[in-house]
Amino acid sequence: MRRTHAYTALGLCSAALTAALVAASMGDAPSGHDAAVPAVSQEAALLAADAAIPVRNPDESYQRQNAVPAENGLNYISYQKSYKNLRVVGSDAVVVANSAGQIVSTNEANPAPVSVDTTPVVSKEQALAKAKSQLDKATDSMEPKLVVSTLGGQPALAWEVRVRGTEQNKPSNQFVYVDAKNGSINHSYDLVKAADGNGYYNGNIQIDTSGSGSSYSLNDPNRTGLKCGNISNKTALTKSTDSWGSGAARNVETACVDAMFAVQQEWNMVKEWFGRNGIDGNGRGFPAWVNLQDANAYWTGDHTEFGYNGSKAKDMTSIDVVGHEFGHAIFQYSGSGQGSGTEANGMNESTGDIFGALVEHYVNGKDKPDYDVGELVDFFGNGKNLRFMYKPSLDGGSPDCYTTSWPSDEHLVAGPQNHWFYLLAEGSKPTNGQPESPTCNNSSITGLGIQTAGKIFYNALQQKTSSWNYAALRKAALTAAKNLFPNSCGEFNTTKAAFDAVSVKAVSGEATCTGPTSTSQPPTSTTTTTPPTTTTSQPPATEAPDISVDAVKGHLAELQKAADGNGGNRYSGSGGFKASVDYIEGKLKAAGYTVTRQNCTSCSSGSQNLIADWPGGDTGNTLMLGAHLDSVSAGPGINDNGSGSATILENALTVAAKKPSLSRHLRFAWWSDEEQGLVGSKFYVNSLSSADKAKIKSYLNFDMTGSPNGGYFINNITTDLGKAFKAYFDKIGVAAEENTEGAGRSDDYSFQNAGIASSGFAAGASARKTAAQAQKWGGTSGQAYDSCYHSACDKNPGNINGTILDRGADSVASAIWALAVSGGTTTTPPTTTTTTPPTSTTTTTPPTTTTTTPSGNFTVAVNPSGGTVAVGGQISAKVSVGSGARGPVRLTAINDELDAYFWFSPSTVSSGGSSTLTLWTWYGTAPGSYPVTIQATDGYSTTTTTYTLVVQ
Repeated sequence: MRRTHAYTALGLCSAALTAALVAASMGDAPSGHDAAVPAVSQEAALLAADAAIPVRNPDESYQRQNAVPAENGLNYISYQKSYKNLRVVGSDAVVVANSAGQIVSTNEANPAPVSVDTTPVVSKEQALAKAKSQLDKATDSMEPKLVVSTLGGQPALAWEVRVRGTEQNKPSNQFVYVDAKNGSINHSYDLVKAADGNGYYNGNIQIDTSGSGSSYSLNDPNRTGLKCGNISNKTALTKSTDSWGSGAARNVETACVDAMFAVQQEWNMVKEWFGRNGIDGNGRGFPAWVNLQDANAYWTGDHTEFGYNGSKAKDMTSIDVVGHEFGHAIFQYSGSGQGSGTEANGMNESTGDIFGALVEHYVNGKDKPDYDVGELVDFFGNGKNLRFMYKPSLDGGSPDCYTTSWPSDEHLVAGPQNHWFYLLAEGSKPTNGQPESPTCNNSSITGLGIQTAGKIFYNALQQKTSSWNYAALRKAALTAAKNLFPNSCGEFNTTKAAFDAVSVKAVSGEATCTGPTSTSQPPTSTTTTTPPTTTTSQPPATEAPDISVDAVKGHLAELQKAADGNGGNRYSGSGGFKASVDYIEGKLKAAGYTVTRQNCTSCSSGSQNLIADWPGGDTGNTLMLGAHLDSVSAGPGINDNGSGSATILENALTVAAKKPSLSRHLRFAWWSDEEQGLVGSKFYVNSLSSADKAKIKSYLNFDMTGSPNGGYFINNITTDLGKAFKAYFDKIGVAAEENTEGAGRSDDYSFQNAGIASSGFAAGASARKTAAQAQKWGGTSGQAYDSCYHSACDKNPGNINGTILDRGADSVASAIWALAVSGGTTTTPPTTTTTTPPTSTTTTTPPTTTTTTPSGNFTVAVNPSGGTVAVGGQISAKVSVGSGARGPVRLTAINDELDAYFWFSPSTVSSGGSSTLTLWTWYGTAPGSYPVTIQATDGYSTTTTTYTLVVQ
């Protein structure tokens, strides 16, 4: 549930954990719009990747560990090398394959053949003692495991030992590799890396919590693994009311509110912008523990810890600091390996900084989106930032350019990657208020926008292997840019120029790109795809009518008046909002609708939802359409979201005028408090009885339908609901795309959480239009779809694109007639291919053969169904997936109370396939019986079974 809460503060650090140890427990696969590519398209990529992975001698093999889908049909499939059934640590690979079964690239770490004697001389007990001696105080460990390590240089038989405790009075969680022949330390690395803080107050915000009645907890019900509590007991906070935090500094509840808000927003951001499913990429997150008695913050490899700033005045739980810490988790759970050494560790720190900046921009809240690190805490008491991404050397130690003479502090080694990312996102001389960024080669660069830059960086990160460094990043990022934007070299060239600008030189085998490079607006002839003017004539009764864009604009003019007469905005509960409700209610009542004002007790004072029902149709099969009516306090909100409100109002009035015969009941809604966290729509859904909720079979949402530099985005485009919109855009020759930017950020999310199918249309918000989008839709690449998003300039008529508004309104009518009118039709797409979009955009459309796929009723079983393990030990079981899955099946294991690691090999299996689940406990794991939920999903449906682990 989303609730109203308050503020807070800061922190930063890092980690690295071998993917083979944690990897691979796959969680709920994204469904619908959550997945960049339908799960069924992954099968060809997996088969091709499995066949392409090289095997160089009969004693070696590669095991598939993970498969991460991304845009344009790309799949990042990671593998772990084994030698005589021993895992080869530091030898791993990532294969990039597309949904057509074509290999895009292969990246291997330490590919040289292995030849070692596998009989240990040093016992596991001796290895454990040696590993513990690496820490000042070892408090816990796991049973040593025999591996082959290539991390120390030449392959060597080694004991892999996991130990945790303290080192120099700081927490430590180390992997130590003890040579199994002579007992020396082959290699070690610490998952815990510290950094200093950043913090600020978020004010009243919405977070998802668990519970009801008189028992609530800071345990996220929608994001597995996310919870927050006091580090003293590492248990989620609980209380009798669902109101959390005082807003005061150094308050445990308040610190948790900020931490939960930030990581929930980071989860949403990576899902909507990059298609990632959870912090670990497999549907899971990690706890946040606050009130650490230390001037620092940490990512420990399996949870985060947040202390206070240098003066002990504020908790280190601001958005960019929490984003930084969980950014380390994303680094850890990307690709096939972690990398080690100076460059990889510094790039890990930079990854935290980058994700901190991404979340700041995504939230766009009280913390001004910027590229300063730790700007609000004054951690050192001198008013200076911790780091400056646009000019790293401003901190007095970070290099602006790549060098071979690195500082000793890994946080300073982050400088060149931070500088590269800033140039990629904003350029050397931004015009949007961000600071200038001098280049190392005196070049001039125009940025792509932070979302596009983040997309390129994220996709590069999925290619990470154990040999990760700046050269590997350059190669991976160029590959990502080329594959993400196949119809333009503009993004590729900017990525390359940004590397050149920070002195990261070209590497052997890096991608090249030939083709269009211009990102300017395409010729005006692209407007020839508009529907012919003859469509304004009266259509047959069973075809969707044309919606008058002038009438929609007339409603926008009235909403502007409502704002002008009431302080310049239509914020929920304000006079402008109430005037907007009055206007729409009057129009609907005059047209014959049954209109209800619903008092929303959890909304802003005096705020109401407006619900309108059209008589007729099967009320047990209701199609509901909705838009939020409120604006932010900064301005009148004409595009956001007067456009969506006016669009469905005119469609409702057109239904009343045409009086079609309905096969389904029609209900329209205008929501309050969407800008405060979807409060109005959630209140409505929660107010419904189970029976009434079951009557709503479909919900369509419309949020920002007239963006001035907009595009054509459909929510859940591959579903039956989405296809009702796509049919209209296909008809007029417009290549619509999946609405990834808006996923989970508008009122359809309230209905999705209630299990109600949803779709809708949007024209885009603050994300920037790509060159490929400008080429096919018109407009300006590199600029936001709506540069006045959440600003005072969101006014009528200047901030509305009439063509997009017109087409959007007509697409709504087309969907209504197709979905709810008896005998209703939409015109089928023309058979000619001259107006179809570039072939690269069709990869998100399921093949027509999907109508013959199995029903999706598949089973999952584990054998044995349980087992007993000693503390510190490990145990395995076979997990089998039955036939009937509609795509590759992803596996995950869940028990938030068990201090252990779970991983599958492989984590993605085919229908009818099997995997090995390994459960590994700490020596300090509390004895007891633990039910472990094994979850399997094919991207369409999920099934579970239970494994009972007894620890003694």
